[in-house]
Amino acid sequence: MRAIILGSGAGGGFPQWNCGCANCTAVRQRRPGFLPRTQDSVALVGEGGVVLVNCSPDVLVQIQRTPALWPPRTRGTPIAGIVLTNGDLDHVLGLFSLRESQPLAVYATAAVWAGLEQSVFVRTLRRFDGQLRAEVLGLDEPVRIAGLELTAMPLAGKRPVHLPGEPDPGDNIGLRVRDDRKTLVYAAACARVRPFEADVLLFDGTFYREDELVRAGLGTARAADMAHVPIEQSLDAVQAPRRIYTHINNSNPILDPESDERRAVIRAGWEIAFDGMELEL
Repeated sequence: MRAIILGSGAGGGFPQWNCGCANCTAVRQRRPGFLPRTQDSVALVGEGGVVLVNCSPDVLVQIQRTPALWPPRTRGTPIAGIVLTNGDLDHVLGLFSLRESQPLAVYATAAVWAGLEQSVFVRTLRRFDGQLRAEVLGLDEPVRIAGLELTAMPLAGKRPVHLPGEPDPGDNIGLRVRDDRKTLVYAAACARVRPFEADVLLFDGTFYREDELVRAGLGTARAADMAHVPIEQSLDAVQAPRRIYTHINNSNPILDPESDERRAVIRAGWEIAFDGMELEL
């Protein structure tokens, strides 16, 4: 199994289009060590093709710069399935960029499908019979895609504001991905610390501190309000042989290569994901 980090940023990417914070200013000025980041997505390369985990608004750019996702023939795609871990717009909007009469197999929980089916935009993925194959992911029920075994794990989170309905355990999931030898766990949106069994863990690195946005004058919401556990709580509490923070918000001080917070993360044995990062398991 090979995993490619297509996008390592949180919603809005880095820099965020309407943000002039110190981090976003630095990346626009191309200061050394400040790397641009597209919005969260991972490609899992198995023997039978590629599984796309989430489909961000930046998906066309991500495909263009990733040879493993290039068409193998005049028309076609190596993408065997797209798995949505929640219904957040930064995880689903890219689907509508892949609508060019290309059959798509999309996997999501019943709760996420219930919300998506209420959107008129889904119709553009059903312009002919068979264009969209909507597969329902059962919680803790393994499915096999492209030669990889994927299991949806319910994670503490919250229902996106644009999807009506009551909270459901399937609103936000992590993925346990296995091949014949290794296990990767993807948990890029997680509201509290919990144990994971994985050789490689991609974990929620959205915020460093609970009150990060408040401190920076960027908003009034705290990490808990947005259903993300801050790094200061997961740094020593979440364990795996290889641990990588991803889904990093533009406000996060670990984006600054000279920050104390960046040094603390590296000292604790964590890695920081970047766009194009490849993991061989």
